[in-house]
Amino acid sequence: MDYKSLIMNGRSVRHFKETPVDTKALLELESYIKDCKKLDGSIAIEPKFFAGDDTYKRLYGIAGYQGVMIEAPNYLVLISEDKPQHLENAGYVGERAILKARDLGIDSCWVSYSDRDMVKKTLGLETDKEVVALIALGYASKEVKVENTAKTGDNYSKSNMSTSNTGSERISLEEMVYIDKWGNAATSEILEERALLDAFSYARMAPSALNKQPWRFIVDGGKVVLAIDSEDYRGSYLNKIDAGIVMLYFGVILDVTMFDSKWGFDNLDKDYGIPANYTVVGYCNI
Repeated sequence: MDYKSLIMNGRSVRHFKETPVDTKALLELESYIKDCKKLDGSIAIEPKFFAGDDTYKRLYGIAGYQGVMIEAPNYLVLISEDKPQHLENAGYVGERAILKARDLGIDSCWVSYSDRDMVKKTLGLETDKEVVALIALGYASKEVKVENTAKTGDNYSKSNMSTSNTGSERISLEEMVYIDKWGNAATSEILEERALLDAFSYARMAPSALNKQPWRFIVDGGKVVLAIDSEDYRGSYLNKIDAGIVMLYFGVILDVTMFDSKWGFDNLDKDYGIPANYTVVGYCNI
């Protein structure tokens, strides 16, 4: 897949045609999710697909923005073991599935929910695993203006890039990436010298809930440290999904331009001067 092109042409669609996604495409997507690179390969995660009309009716009032469900011909549900970093892994795998769906000509949208157990019960999922992602799949109901994600971010449950023409500004690389310690802004020249400009430029385009763009990076020699803006990261579903997505966008570009990326989650003892309202999520060795 041409990840750079897929990221550049990203869009989130809320209004879908009634036409179901082709069965062959769903089978290809299912196979891809099972075999694709994960953030943590030790966490068991599975895709489940559901047909639209009945699922839409069953989840109305349970999922979507304030219970207003997004109507689509198909839905992808990811279920996962409950282990450390399983939600970050869900964001990583879910967004990778979205990129693959886009490659297959399928439009999509993250759908939020507040009660994962209710979603699981409503869908009749008899499993010890928990629901970690809900994604609408289909074909846009009308011609959509593709908003380059360099300008427009997604709110998983409210995104409507098909009708919005305002766009919202992305943070600059200097705001997003620091060298050695917090506040020491990186420049494009420095990042290019370190062969990291592409990876950070595409990470900058990652969608995030309400376009908060909560991520910041510190380049420390051969290590890239990721911190997320959150008063309570430990209890935030959306921030953990956001973290997994940005780790994917950064890592997938490294995978195709330099080497196979790997994120670690061991505690880092070094003091980078990171503000108290940011949480260090993990690091990538480069």
